[in-house]
Amino acid sequence: AVVSTQSTGDRKPADPARILDWEEEHVCKLPDDIKNFYITTDGLLLCWSVKFNGSVTPLGRMEVNPLANLKRITIPHCNKHGATQSVTVADTDSDDEDSRRRPKFSQIDKAFEIDACCSHGKVCLVYEIGGTGGPKIWFLDRAVRWHFLAHSFMEYFRLMVMHLGLPQWQYAFTDIGLSPMSKQWFNLYAPVRLAIDDEQLGRKQSDTDADIVVADKNLSIGKIDIDRLFKLTNDKNRDKPAKKKPQPPASPQTSNQKLTSNRPSLAHLASKRAGR
Repeated sequence: AVVSTQSTGDRKPADPARILDWEEEHVCKLPDDIKNFYITTDGLLLCWSVKFNGSVTPLGRMEVNPLANLKRITIPHCNKHGATQSVTVADTDSDDEDSRRRPKFSQIDKAFEIDACCSHGKVCLVYEIGGTGGPKIWFLDRAVRWHFLAHSFMEYFRLMVMHLGLPQWQYAFTDIGLSPMSKQWFNLYAPVRLAIDDEQLGRKQSDTDADIVVADKNLSIGKIDIDRLFKLTNDKNRDKPAKKKPQPPASPQTSNQKLTSNRPSLAHLASKRAGR
């Protein structure tokens, strides 16, 4: 059960003048939905914990950087001489089919960090060169590969809330997938969301997952076998005495045999009469 939540408290709204200064500094216009968010609250941090195995374990984390930390990302790498330099097109571009659907660094005008994801990756507001419909939300994994998350900030915000900020939830939208530990937390706290993500991305559950999550054929809603998931022991029926099986009733044939065996034989009667 959830035992505690922690937030940064009531953050003051960002000053609209600061938003204008940010846009002038970075020479780009923020979408209206993220502007409205910062005018309401300058960032967000909501954490929640659970009691597990007798101890309190931090679990969920939902975070949006404040305006001051909405910074442009640079992805350094080391060249053959050991010097750090910026990523080039040749370092990140690939000719495989899957990479063609991802934005390449040659197509990205600017990218700003929304959430550092506890160093598991970065959620970014990405401005593509010649892109239509405004900037979009992408996830940059530790292998420096882009994965699409949402068309707008509010769409991403809803995804974050629906996934409860569970550890590494952004990897549900990548070809890497969730780690086994993350899947266990999803099976326990958000099985419906996990089933929807798997269905939308066309993933097939492994045999191990199928044993843990019994999906309904119509709604694809997972039901959890808690005893198997956490290997709990069921002690309720250990001390119950075993029930004795009822004895089957005697058949008529057996009863007749018993009556016949108790009757005196004809030879015995004849010997008694001869003795008299």
